[in-house]
Amino acid sequence: MKVLGLSFGRKNGNCDMLLKQALLGAQSTGAEVEYINTCNLKIDRCTGCGACDKVREKGGMSICIQKDDFAFVEDAIMEADAIIAAAPVYSVGPVGQYKNLCDKMGASHDRCALIRENERRRELGWSEDRMIARKYFKNRPLGLISVGGARTPGWTSMGLSGMHILGFSNQMIPIDAIDAYGMGDRVNPVFDREFMARLYRLGTNIGNALKLPEEETEWMGDHEGVCPVCHCNQLTVREGVTVECTVCGMVGELDIKDGKIQVEYPEEQFNRSRYRIGGLIEHNDEIRSMRSFAMMKMEKDGHRIPGLLEPLNAINEVKKPV
Repeated sequence: MKVLGLSFGRKNGNCDMLLKQALLGAQSTGAEVEYINTCNLKIDRCTGCGACDKVREKGGMSICIQKDDFAFVEDAIMEADAIIAAAPVYSVGPVGQYKNLCDKMGASHDRCALIRENERRRELGWSEDRMIARKYFKNRPLGLISVGGARTPGWTSMGLSGMHILGFSNQMIPIDAIDAYGMGDRVNPVFDREFMARLYRLGTNIGNALKLPEEETEWMGDHEGVCPVCHCNQLTVREGVTVECTVCGMVGELDIKDGKIQVEYPEEQFNRSRYRIGGLIEHNDEIRSMRSFAMMKMEKDGHRIPGLLEPLNAINEVKKPV
């Protein structure tokens, strides 16, 4: 069983050190480990061109057509059985390159879209060897390490929550996560043996999760969080006491018991989590309905667009000097 580490920090910097320590823990469980430092790789942002979908519709796997290093990283993720990612926090959230990877993975690896594509191919009578490969449907255990120099956690508050985006499209299984803020005070993480032991334990948690059936895996992090799926504490207030997990998208009712904030999530909400296939199906159906509505609207009112856009042409674009 292979555990892949992804580092988004400088070569041999904090992200590399923390990630390697976690990988040592995974290795101690018998797992094969390897890591990629992405800092000097080129992972361009998703432009929303839709070419990945067109490749899939023609019988291939929906992969980004940009000529960058995404395909190399994507292939490594697909060949792995579990993922541990470490990303630095720069402006309150994870570094932009991490989000670039998440956007490209989300666009081309959405589990619901892949399931429906295989259904379409079977309806067309395609042979099984032309189906999307099984490796794209593997639910991989996921460990996350958010790395920030700030002394106070408020300046890294969107680090871990932002990192969870990687797991949605591939239906990864959150097993453990560490908000490694205060790295400036540590000077070098190897000075903090307790901290290094915690990182090692994250790795063993991931490695041990690989030995269990998915339904028997459990969250092994230090904090349960207010969300029982992603175990984050971020909530979006909708109306009254109705709140939504900002990461997972589940809706529940806010309550305070014994001086602690709790959220009661109805049972049906669990399958709406972005980490569950029900959440992806709901979103996929939403997009499909929007496309149908857009086609009807264009058929009815599309001829009006040039005139309605005319006032916008008065705004000059500032262009890069030649």
